[in-house]
Amino acid sequence: MPADKRERKRLIKVNNSHKKIVIADDNYELCDVLRTIFESENYEVEFVHDGFSLISYLKETQDVDAIILDLIMPRKGGLSIFETIRSISPASKLIIYTGYPDYKHSVFGREADAFVDKTQGAERLLEVLKELLD
Repeated sequence: MPADKRERKRLIKVNNSHKKIVIADDNYELCDVLRTIFESENYEVEFVHDGFSLISYLKETQDVDAIILDLIMPRKGGLSIFETIRSISPASKLIIYTGYPDYKHSVFGREADAFVDKTQGAERLLEVLKELLD
């Protein structure tokens, strides 16, 4: 798939979904797995693949229930936009989903609503999401 098409935001709408989540992660395969899992739970899901796209999306969309944020991404990672996310979308639950477990005890890990290490798997992420939104 050409890079310009992969960069395009993908919106997956599910019938009867009430909760909107945006996932910021540069791993396209992981995004496809998360889409399948969250879609089966009737979430409306949008993906962005860098911090610039996330900020733009949040400025345009005010009704995001949860943000799942990878801390390390190209162009602009979650570390550099953490405070901006909180100021743009203060009502959204912020879940850090990263492959760097050492960040759990950082200011980012403490100020996020939840922290999930990617080695815990997507099912654990779904459990945490449900706990925060239900």
